[in-house]
Amino acid sequence: MTQGDHTTALMLAGALLDPVIAVSATDPRAAHQAYDDELAALPGAVPKRLREFSAGRVAARQAMAELGAPPLAVLMGQDRAPIWPDPLLGTISHTDTACLAAVAWVGEVRMLALDIEEDAALPEDLTATVCTPIEQTWLARQTDPGRAAKVIFSAKECAYKAQYPASQTLFDFQTLEVTMDETLSSFVARFAHPVAPFGKGDEIPGKIARGDGLIVTAVAVRA
Repeated sequence: MTQGDHTTALMLAGALLDPVIAVSATDPRAAHQAYDDELAALPGAVPKRLREFSAGRVAARQAMAELGAPPLAVLMGQDRAPIWPDPLLGTISHTDTACLAAVAWVGEVRMLALDIEEDAALPEDLTATVCTPIEQTWLARQTDPGRAAKVIFSAKECAYKAQYPASQTLFDFQTLEVTMDETLSSFVARFAHPVAPFGKGDEIPGKIARGDGLIVTAVAVRA
């Protein structure tokens, strides 16, 4: 399946997010110019990585402009996560053909994340790593288990990014268990184990959009 471009990604993401959140998209295959202090975090990076990184930073500033914020730098922390300038909260994700960024004021949103993936089957050898036994039982009932597993992968990536500013903790895919609605348009990610400040059973709700060979998942929890 051919992947959609950044215009498709923007349409899908925009359908998932509240109006208080600004979203923008860029083409990571094109040339974009990140700020010098942002690029300083990537010495010796290969050209493809530089293009993707720069596309994300440019998309973030486009979203800032839509929000009415100045075009501020988004530096990279030692954990490689973006450092969003106060009082902004944001998220960046990309595939080979599309880059998305969303930004909101901290007073409006307390948890925000996007993930974008190619809408193709998750490799079978990764299913047991990504999916819990309960999720694998659900997959066995789906008409296209491989692509459904990819949606679970994206939902977990999205939920992980959404919780990370609060927990500052790395964990594996088994820490979250995802349940979907029947139409695969929304999900809930539950903590199977406590990860402070989250307790076992705490939930992160999210939404899903698919189209033109892309999966976009979003978490946006209002303040």
